[in-house]
Amino acid sequence: CGVEILDDAVKCPLCSGVLDGKKEEGHTYPDVVSGVRKTTVLYRIFSFAFIVIASVCIALNVWLTPTLRWGEIVTCSLAYLLWLGYIILKDNAGYRIRILSGVAGAVLLIILIDTFLGFSGWSVSYVLPAAIILLDLALAILMLINRRNWQSYLILQVAMVLVGIVPLVLIRIGIVTQPLVSDIAFLVTVFMFLGSMILGGRTARIEMKRRFHI
Repeated sequence: CGVEILDDAVKCPLCSGVLDGKKEEGHTYPDVVSGVRKTTVLYRIFSFAFIVIASVCIALNVWLTPTLRWGEIVTCSLAYLLWLGYIILKDNAGYRIRILSGVAGAVLLIILIDTFLGFSGWSVSYVLPAAIILLDLALAILMLINRRNWQSYLILQVAMVLVGIVPLVLIRIGIVTQPLVSDIAFLVTVFMFLGSMILGGRTARIEMKRRFHI
């Protein structure tokens, strides 16, 4: 019946079953250390494989097609996958950090690919503001799912407003030549923040005061 008997009784006081006197040996708690070690070893294997594959690709790129920088594109793509795996496997990384790191890394990868291909500007004109809109939508979904603690996402909305200014700065200095998507991304970010503050009322004001002491 699973009852632990601490004295020298020969029968179980609950089910009257005869006790065989054998004590099960094993861990009282799950063996977390061994799981962490296996994950660490696996990540080191992937890291070594990344170094080998990246080195081979860059060498072949230099020897065979030096005018096309596909080796650097493959290297950056593998580095992003390695970074994404690290964030996913990291125990103390919350879902917010994983989402933000994954999207930010993907945007950086696309900008690098655009640069390796001669930088025509499509990465900062379309992909960067599209990623900002995607993160805004993700925040809205998370706030709806976690309605009891929705105000904890206000700090992320403030950060998104600051990020939304980046494409506007790129427009100003002439890097972004197609400003439509960037303007839409900034407006979506600002409207979401204002909507949260207005609809949130006193709860939103208290959260902002707690975060920024204003």
